[in-house]
Amino acid sequence: MLSNAAFNALLKTLEEPPQNVKFIFATTEIKKIPATIISRCQKFDLQRVDLKTLSNHLKNICKNENISFENDSISHICKASEGSVRDALSLLDQAASLCGDDIKEQIVLNMLGLNGYEKNIELFELCLSNQCSEALKVYDDILQTVSYTHLRAHETREDRVCRLVLEKK
Repeated sequence: MLSNAAFNALLKTLEEPPQNVKFIFATTEIKKIPATIISRCQKFDLQRVDLKTLSNHLKNICKNENISFENDSISHICKASEGSVRDALSLLDQAASLCGDDIKEQIVLNMLGLNGYEKNIELFELCLSNQCSEALKVYDDILQTVSYTHLRAHETREDRVCRLVLEKK
């Protein structure tokens, strides 16, 4: 975030902008922006993109780039990105690199640390039924399949819930 002096300099520029200049100020932490700056800006709250639109967008990119894909692999990428186009594009690029321009579902699942939802569902059910030792064994199986840092980098909501439940036990 900018310092107070930097915000004052920005305010001065916004009050007396150079001719023919437009500023685009983007932030994910709007609460940290001084009211004097916000009052001089138009605010647009961007929403996450729905899965169908995002899936169609990624499929078009694949077609334009001559990348073949399995439909389920694109679906998994879209779900993992949670509506963020930037994250989806990053994951698509990573999948294309791993798969050699032929994106396969199983490789995407491994890349995302999902290995199919069966393990996640099993882990979640064990956590809810308070079977900690069995849950830890399933969680260990997941970690053995995918590196932990990679799993945390692309962790889904379901993964976070399971991890938080396990950490509280």
